[in-house]
Amino acid sequence: MANSTGDQGQKRVQVIERTVDVLKALSFHSNGLTLTALSEEVNLHKATVSRFLGALEKTGMAERSEATKVWTLGPAMFEMTARAARRKDLRDVARPIMEQLSKDVEQTVQLGILVDNHIFYVEKIEPADLALKLNTTIGSTRPIHCTALGKVLAADLAKEDVLRILKEEGQVVKTDKTIRTASAYLDELERVRQNGYAIDDGEYNSLVVCVAAPVRDVSGKVVASLSSSTIGQSIDSDVFRSLVAATVSSSHALSHELGFGKETA
Repeated sequence: MANSTGDQGQKRVQVIERTVDVLKALSFHSNGLTLTALSEEVNLHKATVSRFLGALEKTGMAERSEATKVWTLGPAMFEMTARAARRKDLRDVARPIMEQLSKDVEQTVQLGILVDNHIFYVEKIEPADLALKLNTTIGSTRPIHCTALGKVLAADLAKEDVLRILKEEGQVVKTDKTIRTASAYLDELERVRQNGYAIDDGEYNSLVVCVAAPVRDVSGKVVASLSSSTIGQSIDSDVFRSLVAATVSSSHALSHELGFGKETA
């Protein structure tokens, strides 16, 4: 049984590797390849490549011209590439600002974007000597309803989109402070818009309080949220009020670097 499971796992890995080979081959030929030429390029039987292409076509990662029967990369691949490029640019611009913020407040600073109804952490800066550290990692996700980062990004969405996400993902109760109804969450988002920042008052982790502020691009669209977190503090404390001020200031600085508020010729 163990060998059978191992064989199945190995076959899955081989399928993934060969599918990647197909995508790489298409990426090197901007004018596309016929099934025969592509099969020769990746050294696989035409029937095998045809199965891979069928799956890739369903996901939009490859497409075929009905006129020429030539295969090329699909729109989903270009969308993924564009998103990855934007994310890298965002991180590159954000990192020095985040490093300075983390140094100033001596706390964990994180940057999140909205991906598939969740907060996706794209950057994290944390003092090396911080006694208590957060268990988030770059690439991990969190819900929108009980995180400051999520509230900031949700506040820029249409009401229908917010309700859709809450319906699809639910409002899982993490602590006794977690917002539990859609109406209460919508009220919270209105406060976020009015204040210009969001607070997580122990709503995901009862020991952690967090403030997040919007990061806008040149068009004014909220493309990310910047947060600072601390453990064991009250949101009414001077420490947290200083955290709010510093985080909002840094989010403005990052937005400015992305072109928001800059005069154009």
